Amino acid sequence: MVYRVVLVSNGEYKKTMWRSLTKETSFIHFHKLIEKNKEIKFPKKFINTNAIIPVKFNLYVTKPTEPSDVFRTLRDDFGRTYTEKPLGDWTILASENYNVEEKFWIHGMDAKANRPNIDTIVKKLMLGAYRKNMVKQVIVVHNKLIIYNEDQFDMVLCKCMDDAQRLHHTLAKIAKKLKIKSLIFMGTAQPAVMGRMYGIIQEHTHWPIEKIRRYTTRP
Repeated sequence: MVYRVVLVSNGEYKKTMWRSLTKETSFIHFHKLIEKNKEIKFPKKFINTNAIIPVKFNLYVTKPTEPSDVFRTLRDDFGRTYTEKPLGDWTILASENYNVEEKFWIHGMDAKANRPNIDTIVKKLMLGAYRKNMVKQVIVVHNKLIIYNEDQFDMVLCKCMDDAQRLHHTLAKIAKKLKIKSLIFMGTAQPAVMGRMYGIIQEHTHWPIEKIRRYTTRP
């Protein structure tokens, strides 16, 4: 008998996090992974699989399904009970919600080979933030988060506007906690400033306007 702790994305198997010959050892590592998961700083909320869709991750403890197995009785989001189906040919013994750290495409970095997490964005945000007379603006343009002033331009491309807005709000909370007053969080760009923001992005990226106007990372 092989027990597995597996990561599941929207109900589909993603990968095996741990495997063991004993149920006890599998549950020990299951709880260790759940505890360590509290360290996630900016959880992934969307995936790009044929479309930009919301994602929910879970961690399961599983075993090979046997004829004598009794599947769990659970409740859905509306409080209705149902019998849980096996995951392929595995019976699910336990489950917990799980977070995966989001990775970002930052303009100027390799979009596939070098996708940093929120820590890198915070470093860019804080660059020179304590200098006298330093002011930076942070604004959301569609799915893009822009950090800029006369000396700096950084652009983070998120999967969609919701993700860019969530990143904007998270960075604002971090700046407030660190008592940094040189950062001006502008929220989401309104139509009155959109043309100017398009110009700033185009000046620094040389992208065609059609690419700048995209609302998601899908082509």
